[in-house]
Order: sequence, then C-alpha cells, then structure tokens
Amino acid sequence: MMPGLTVLMPVYNAERFLREAIDSILQQTYKDFDFLLIDDGSTDSSVTIIQSYQDPRIRFYQNEKNLGISATLNKGIELAETDYIARMDADDVSYPDRLEKQLHYLQTNPDCAMVSSFARIIDEGGQFVRQDRMKSEHFYYNLTFICWIYHPTVMYRKDSVKEVGMYTATYSEDFELFWQLSRRYRIHTLPATLLDYRETSQSLHQVLKKEEYEQAQQAQVLRNLRYYAGNSYTIPISFIECYRHNFQPLLAEKKLNRIVACVKELDYITQSILNTANPNLERAPVKLASYYKRRYIISYLTNQLPLLQKLMLLYQLETFESLIKQLKVTLKRFVYR
Repeated sequence: MMPGLTVLMPVYNAERFLREAIDSILQQTYKDFDFLLIDDGSTDSSVTIIQSYQDPRIRFYQNEKNLGISATLNKGIELAETDYIARMDADDVSYPDRLEKQLHYLQTNPDCAMVSSFARIIDEGGQFVRQDRMKSEHFYYNLTFICWIYHPTVMYRKDSVKEVGMYTATYSEDFELFWQLSRRYRIHTLPATLLDYRETSQSLHQVLKKEEYEQAQQAQVLRNLRYYAGNSYTIPISFIECYRHNFQPLLAEKKLNRIVACVKELDYITQSILNTANPNLERAPVKLASYYKRRYIISYLTNQLPLLQKLMLLYQLETFESLIKQLKVTLKRFVYR
C-alpha cells in the first residue's frame, strides 16, 4: 500500500541539528509516510548521520553536486510518490502530532492546496526566542507584503504545487511558491504551534544571503502589488520597505509628505486587493488585517517624529478623535515630568 504522504527534507551541512530534526519526524503520531532526505553536497558528517538510521520509511538521495535549495526541492517533489508533501528543514523540530493534524485538514478540505501552522522560534541552543501567532484569516492580505508562513511548517498537495511550476526562485523561494499557490487555491494556517523554528548563524535568508533575499523580496512585493493594481503600477522602494516593516528608508528621507503619501498609498492598495477576485478573499478579514497594518505603521512612524510633526501626521491621516487622544497623552507626559 502506498504511504499517505511524503516528508521532504533537504540537507546541507546540517550535522549539528540533523539528528533532532530526523527524530522529530520518525516519532510522529501519524506513521504512514515516506521520509525523503536529499543531501545537497554536504561536506560535514550529515550523510553519515542519515545512513546510521535503519527506519524503512527513509529514502535517501545524494546530489552529485550542490544544486541549491530550489532545485533540490523540485527534485524531491518529482521523487515523491504521494499526493501530499510535508516540508521539513534539517535544523527544526516538528511536534509529534504535526503530520496527523495537517493531513487531516487537507483531507477534509479538498479546496485547500496548502496548510501551515504557528511556529515557536528557538535559538541555536534550543532556547525560546518568541512565539509567532498570526490569525489564518489575516495571512492572505499580509502575504502581499511579507512572508508570514514558515517554510518547514507547510504541507501541500503535490499536484497543486506542480501546477504553479514548483519552486521557481533562487532566493525567497518559499515566498514565491506560497504567493503563486494563493492566486489559484485556498491556503490555510492551523491555529496551533506544530514546529520549533530554529534561527541560526547559518540561516541563508537572515545571514549568509541576506542581501540577495532582501532584493528578491522587494521585487516579489512589487510584482504582488501589480497583480492587484495593474502591470504598470510602481511605488518607491522606501514605501515597499515600510510595508515590509523596515521603516528606516522612509524615515531617512525626512519628509513628512512622503510618510503621508506612503500610508495613503497603502489605502489604495487595500482597496485594490478588495476589488480583485481570489479564492482566499474574504472582505471582512482583509479590512481588519489592513486596519491593523495601517495602525502599526502609523504608530511606529509617529513615535519616531518630533511632537509637531507627529501631530501634523495624525491630523492628515487619522480621525479627529485620534488626534485629540494623542494630544491628551502628550499633555499628560508633559505635566507629570
């Protein structure tokens, strides 16, 4: 009988955390899976560690040379013999019921192409860093600007992923795939923490290839915006970075009118999203997600401005009640100094 799903794990010089990652999959409550491990030219003891396991569910392949993450994942998708594929990274830890819960969701929701989960962020020593919990209904709106989905938390349908071309980007490959899936199929995030995501000094997107990933994500965000606002749509890079919650480029311009224009442009983008048909579009959640994003941006930027500019910004962007509230807070701080 064919297994119910494939767990796909690319491996590259992962000896430090590899055994813990492998064990977390082999100890799942759901047992009926192929565990597809592909080594991408490791020069450490990763291969020896993998070969020390005798579990019959493990299928091990080695690339003749280093192909990179996207090509290795695409190879794994082609090798997978099941309808469902769960992604896993060689330095993370899946919780015991992860596969069971995600497979159940996909099987009972045939219109959904990909399901993810919350993640608990840990450091290299396994110590708690933070807990990320973003509501599933807010993911669609925010995926326009930021990849909120942790790659090793996802399980997807093989046919759907192949339909959108699999992994097509050299950098920020997960953001690209999730976006392409979200244009054609419904995606969902389970409101449960099912994985420990490890931040390490060898992280490609945070350390080793940070600049390349940043540039790729800027281009992806602009492409995403054009999906909603038209192929000729363009905005300054400082606006894109602000929507990605990197506020320094916009603040460095030291122009209040640019901040106002940036926030008003976000309002236009939100309306464009609401006007574009999509299998993930639900109007009320999009409006709520946009409200939270707008409030967060305004709150952060006003806190970086001198008092007079702060009040001028609120006057141009907020309601009269918000302005009065800010004035009261400011006066209280002045009186009690």
